Amino acid sequence: MLKRFYTDLVTEAQVPARQAYRFFCHIDDWKDWSSVIANARLFGGEWTKGAFLMFAPKLDGLPAVPIVVRLLDIQPDRSISWGLEFPGARIVHRFSFVPVDDGACRIHHEEWSEGLLTLLVWPAGKLIQKFNNRFAKELASMF
Repeated sequence: MLKRFYTDLVTEAQVPARQAYRFFCHIDDWKDWSSVIANARLFGGEWTKGAFLMFAPKLDGLPAVPIVVRLLDIQPDRSISWGLEFPGARIVHRFSFVPVDDGACRIHHEEWSEGLLTLLVWPAGKLIQKFNNRFAKELASMF
């Protein structure tokens, strides 16, 4: 199956993984600390598999159009994955919060597509990577 990675980035946070994860889960605050998020909302208010997440990215020269995705996997205090899945195609965005020995953590930020979505999303690859890198760095800078 055709697969492409857009982001595979690790940043450091000088707080325990659990604290970074919980900060990240305050989705209503994303627009306050991230310059690339106009708005974000979790429908139903719970970070549970199958719930819907809406975010409106601020992309260079484009209006902040809301994108709605489904939560694909939740590992409390460890990782959150969301994306779109269709037969033979998907795009996944995952944040993992990995503890390190000194009480800090690494935040692993990944996004990839598989199957037909890879061909459809390919032209926007650099824009996705730029957005993701900015978001990840701003998240890490909050600690």
